[in-house]
Amino acid sequence: MADSARPIGVFDSGVGGLTVVNKLRHLLPHEDIVYLGDTKRNPYGARTKEELIRFTREIIAFLKTRHVKLIAFACNTATAAAYDTVVGETDIPLLGMCRGIKTAAGISSEKRIAVFATPVTIANHIHRNEAARLDKTLEIVEQPCATLAGLIERGCLEGEEIRAAVAADTAPVLKAGVDTAIFGCTHYPFVQPVFESFCGDSVVFVDPAHETALQASALLKKRGLLNEQKQNGYLQLFFTAEAGRGADLATHLLEPDSFTVREALLS
Repeated sequence: MADSARPIGVFDSGVGGLTVVNKLRHLLPHEDIVYLGDTKRNPYGARTKEELIRFTREIIAFLKTRHVKLIAFACNTATAAAYDTVVGETDIPLLGMCRGIKTAAGISSEKRIAVFATPVTIANHIHRNEAARLDKTLEIVEQPCATLAGLIERGCLEGEEIRAAVAADTAPVLKAGVDTAIFGCTHYPFVQPVFESFCGDSVVFVDPAHETALQASALLKKRGLLNEQKQNGYLQLFFTAEAGRGADLATHLLEPDSFTVREALLS
């Protein structure tokens, strides 16, 4: 098999990374994609750095068995905790999850941007550090969301429980007077309407999944790895537990007949 004909590998702690897959499918429809959602060990947000590095290595090893040509992290938490450690450990190109800072900076007139993310991502201050490199006048309001990813992973996309969690997470951000907010976890776009119901028109939301897809396209083009097949590529979804639930949540973003689903066993 020619290197360009190999699939793109994408992974996340669970279903959230399907937001990146959705963007990739629209941007690169001829590419084959293999997705791994680590639903058995989700959520990643409260895991230790050592655990996340080990999980990421195991996932990379699995995706290598699927003969992928690129591995895209569709997980902000794994990007923050493990990317710098594992990037030099394999000859397969790795792409970390995009932060969305550049897009948000171009939108925000007040130069005050919120980041909603897991506690691990917030603790690493990756968005704040990137903002400082880009524009020192940017103010980043970091908001850790302790329960949100887990609720979404369980399929709680509407109702009082998810609304209560979003209400608690948006209250300090609204008080800070931000005008732009970044979804620093790929799960959160699943419940963007809930965020918007609390923030109204005062906050513009940025989903970094689009930037990540653009970076993946640019990297493949630079390396001569774009798939030249004429038909639409296949999409294989693997989950480490409860594959049926993963498939149900996938249909919120993807056509039900556009993918296959299997359970994966990681070593």
